[in-house]
Amino acid sequence: MIVVFGGTGRVGRQIVEQLHQEGKVVRAVTRDPVSAPAIQGVEVVAGDVHDRRTLVRAATGAEAIVCTVQGGDGRQSNGPRGIEGAGLPSLIGVARDTAVKNFVYISSASARADSPVEFFRLKFEVERILRTSGLPYSILRPTHLMDTWVELLAESIIRKEKATVFGSGANPVSWVAGKDVARVAAALATRPGEGWSADLGGPEALPLTKVNELIAASLGLQIKGENRMPVGMLRAMSPLTRPFNEVLARRMQMGALLDTDPQIVDSSAVWARFGDPLSLSAWLEVNRASSREGA
Repeated sequence: MIVVFGGTGRVGRQIVEQLHQEGKVVRAVTRDPVSAPAIQGVEVVAGDVHDRRTLVRAATGAEAIVCTVQGGDGRQSNGPRGIEGAGLPSLIGVARDTAVKNFVYISSASARADSPVEFFRLKFEVERILRTSGLPYSILRPTHLMDTWVELLAESIIRKEKATVFGSGANPVSWVAGKDVARVAAALATRPGEGWSADLGGPEALPLTKVNELIAASLGLQIKGENRMPVGMLRAMSPLTRPFNEVLARRMQMGALLDTDPQIVDSSAVWARFGDPLSLSAWLEVNRASSREGA
């Protein structure tokens, strides 16, 4: 059995569905199964990274664990310090105790020890803990997800006919589809851990301005203005916003990083092994209706 922690989330659900379609026995773990959307034919159980007893119950019988849980959009104990800082090391300990054959961790291509964003520093620390745990593991480090960013950018285009731009909007980014991340994670989960790690970026590097143009074209809309947030403003406003809205403050930091740090990765070796990834245009074609409805 493969147990997916965060199995009802944006990427986790796609991993669960991929494994289920392949005929694998899979269990999805979420904090609140009652309010989580049902996944037909899949066991959905409760598991909270703050409560080790629930982790032990959820992991019972697992040959492999896939972890998509992250605190980037959380507050207080469900933010990075509570999730990456405390909860995920606890989950790794449970996985070690149950002797799973592979622990697949969904990290981030931005994770590094010296990142200016605490979230990414803590994700790097989780990677370090996993690498030194003695567990067989696989680490996937996706870049920015098309699924997340298209939803965010499309809202302003649909409602205000304005493009949202962080900084100059000219920094090229290797956007990647959640479906492709899920496909690789599902494939890895069905085999023993190899101590393997890879950045996952899509087949093209596009600046934010071009992404906005493609979204608008896919929806048959025209952009008539911009909501531009200079990097200096993002950096200045983030610490002032934190006491009132830590999630927004974190997003400001990430927005500044998006425009100032290199965001291109070469994942050609990964895709040669697991099959070609979706371009943004192809992803938009597949998800056009849901993009409009979601916004």
